[in-house]
Amino acid sequence: MAETAAPTRSLGARRRRPWASALGTLGAATALVLGAACSSAPQAPPPPSAPASTPAPAASPAEDDAAAAEPEAPVLAYGATHVFGDGNAVTVAGPVAGPAVAGAPFPRTLEVTVTVRNGTPVPEDLSRFGVDVTVPEDREAPSVDDGLSGTLAPGEERVVPLRFALPDPGPTEVTVEVAKADQTAGGEDVPGSDEVPGSFVFWEGRI
Repeated sequence: MAETAAPTRSLGARRRRPWASALGTLGAATALVLGAACSSAPQAPPPPSAPASTPAPAASPAEDDAAAAEPEAPVLAYGATHVFGDGNAVTVAGPVAGPAVAGAPFPRTLEVTVTVRNGTPVPEDLSRFGVDVTVPEDREAPSVDDGLSGTLAPGEERVVPLRFALPDPGPTEVTVEVAKADQTAGGEDVPGSDEVPGSFVFWEGRI
């Protein structure tokens, strides 16, 4: 990108309008002729030279350094397992397209099978795992089911199929996001805790 942008800026700086300098020369010649014709009047001084053009400021960086330094969420292939920092492991199988659901405004449904294994020494509330599905252009595939729920004992594993309304009628790229929220002692989700780095992961693939 830099190799292309640099010559473009230089070419633009060299593109001056040729008729602008010609008009300036013509104006100076006209002033001299009028001054010579009127002998009783003092000769008009030559027009002041045009001020030097100010160079254009340098282009600002296209990417903010602070944003570039932020850690990115992992993107996995379907069938891969992600282990969160607390020891909980999540696997997302390849989604399977199916027929539309009655009343849903989309041509198909998508079944996503999520496997959660509790790798912690305490019971785990599955409701703190949120699953979202998007297709190209960040369009959401609305959930048809209620999502993950219930309690998972230490070392226990549970396989849960979830359905989503799929907006695209043909083959498409599907992204599944699993985000894990922190919870208070009363079982309430901590706002924003599922948006910090390390609390969410993506699976991507084509169906």
